[in-house]
Amino acid sequence: MPAPSRALPVLIAASTTQFAAAVGFWGFGLLAPELAAETGLNERDFGLSVTFIFMGTLLSSSLTGVFVRRYGGPGAMVRFLAAMIGAVLLTLSGTWTGTMIAAFLFGLGYGPQGPVGMTLVTQATPPERRGLYLALRHSSVPLAASSIGRLLPPLMVMAGWQSGVLSIAGVLALVLMFSLLAQSLFHVEAAPARHKSTRERFRALFVIPGNLRFLWGTGLVFALTQTGVTTFSYIYLLEVAELSAVEAGIFASNLHLTALFGRPALGWLTDRVGNPQKVLAGIAVVTVTTLAGLLQVGPETPPWVLIPLAAGCGIAGQCWNSVFVTAMSFKVASDDLAELNGRAFAFLSIGWMISPPLIWALVELSGGYAVPLVGLASINVAVFFALLAIRDRAQD
Repeated sequence: MPAPSRALPVLIAASTTQFAAAVGFWGFGLLAPELAAETGLNERDFGLSVTFIFMGTLLSSSLTGVFVRRYGGPGAMVRFLAAMIGAVLLTLSGTWTGTMIAAFLFGLGYGPQGPVGMTLVTQATPPERRGLYLALRHSSVPLAASSIGRLLPPLMVMAGWQSGVLSIAGVLALVLMFSLLAQSLFHVEAAPARHKSTRERFRALFVIPGNLRFLWGTGLVFALTQTGVTTFSYIYLLEVAELSAVEAGIFASNLHLTALFGRPALGWLTDRVGNPQKVLAGIAVVTVTTLAGLLQVGPETPPWVLIPLAAGCGIAGQCWNSVFVTAMSFKVASDDLAELNGRAFAFLSIGWMISPPLIWALVELSGGYAVPLVGLASINVAVFFALLAIRDRAQD
């Protein structure tokens, strides 16, 4: 049984590293308008940085167990943060190619960092508090995004886009120093490799356990949707509603503020309901409603309408992750969590990776956002009915 006295310090440590990683992740999106102006390209060209980030996570996340066994939790975390710092600094090239390379390298460090943090919190937290504590750890992501959504665009307007890059790298560097000073909080229990040959170990990384196939498939749909209601809602408002970069940044900040409070609320609800899939079904309903609302937005839309839409985007795009991880935690042995959390994140990265170019291509081919947004709404309707078919916790 995990010790409650250890749960809170570990939660703080895991949340701090996730906060810094999220500053880097969302920073790429907020740099898009400035880099577009610098290069003469449009914002959605730089929106493809999300794809390159998740190309990196797809490769590295599945190796989470390998990193933890080789370097230990503290050593692995320091290496992940250092890789993200170096990658962010590469965006100072001010080119599309340099930014995409930076995004890919950032993803290599970002990928395993998340599963290690999830595993730390799960192993340190009693089962009856797991949903809430995992949600609190995940809340560091919208906290980071809402903070830089309000701070980074004005800073770059005043001091140039390079100041934004250096600020992001500075946050990551500070947290790297914290992780060096608090190494005892990053200890992860990990089972030894079960496969003897390199070939067997490599093949096992890409096999989905039978009892997790439905859950991972559901997560893939939410991952596909997440980019549409976060990154592309921001770009959509710039291009269709003709908001300024600062106004769109406020929308993004409000989106993540909703997630900041929504994640703990849904984590608490998950603990009370005892069935994470039912909570995911509710999120699917919010997703469909929000996507329908976004399609009605234009230059003449009253500003107040953007407030509930930002809230809907926050719930749809940012509140499902911790519920998904909670469901995973009840189906996986504790010492297998690092391995399977990493493999799950790698699998979900497929959705995060293909979603931006898919949405971008559909916008280009159809001449608008209706086709991709309706498509995302449709697959969420299907997921909603599939989730409702699950009747008991054993099938979580």
